[in-house]
Amino acid sequence: MTEPQRSSDANARDGVLIAEREGTRTVLTLNRPDKANSLAAALVAALHDAIRIACADGTTLLVVRGNGRNFCGGFDLASIEAQTDDALVPQLMALERMLQALYYAPMPTVALIHGGAFGAGFDLAMACDYRIACADTRFRMPGWCMGLALGTRRTAQRVGAERAFSFLRDASVIDATQAEARQFITEITDPVAWPRRLDEITALNRALPPGAYARLKSMLLTPTAEQDLADLYASLTATPLKPRMQAYVAARG
Repeated sequence: MTEPQRSSDANARDGVLIAEREGTRTVLTLNRPDKANSLAAALVAALHDAIRIACADGTTLLVVRGNGRNFCGGFDLASIEAQTDDALVPQLMALERMLQALYYAPMPTVALIHGGAFGAGFDLAMACDYRIACADTRFRMPGWCMGLALGTRRTAQRVGAERAFSFLRDASVIDATQAEARQFITEITDPVAWPRRLDEITALNRALPPGAYARLKSMLLTPTAEQDLADLYASLTATPLKPRMQAYVAARG
C-alpha cells in the first residue's frame, strides 16, 4: 500500500472526517471517536461530499472505516431535546441521500467494521459492497422501533426479505458470527489483515475490463432510490417525529 495523502477538502479539515488518498484508493475515516462516530449533520455532509469527489476523481476503491472503539453508533441523538421535526426530517433525508450515493457508487466500496455498527451505522456498512468485520463487532438496526424506513430495501437486497424482516422487526443485537451467517457481512477478518485484504480486493477488480465493475453493479442493484426517499419521508412525517425518537432514547436508558 502506498503512503496515504490527506485530502485538503474543507469537510475533511474540520475534523469529523479524515479523507486520505492511497494511489487510486480513497479511505474515509469517521472521526468522532468520543461520540462513537455518530452521524451528526456535519459528518453526513462531509461523507456525501467525499463520496461525490471519489466518484469523479478516478478512485478505484472506496473504503469507509471508523476511528476509536466503534465503526459508527448511528444517527446522532445526543441533541434530540434541542431539535424540532423541522430540523430532524431534513437531517434524516440528507442521511438517506448520502447512503444512496455510497450504495450506488460505481467503484468497489468496502466497510471495515469494528466495535459497534448500530442504527444508521449498520446501514452505512450495508451500503458497501464488501463488509469486512472483526470478531468483536456487534450490529443492531433499531430504526423501526421509531417507525423509520431507513435502509430497509437495501438490507433486503443484501440478505433477502425474510432475513431483513426478522432483523429489522426484532431490533436485536447480533455478533459478527451471526452477522456473517445471515450475510450482513461478507467476512470476518482480523484488522491486522485488513491492508492485505484491501490489496487483494483492488487486484481482483483491477483484473476486470475498464468499466465492467460499474456496469455489473448497475445491472444487479435494483434502482429504488426515489421510492426509498419517498417511503422514508412518509415514515418521518406520519406522526410527530421527535416524540418517537425521545421515547426510543428513554427506553434505551
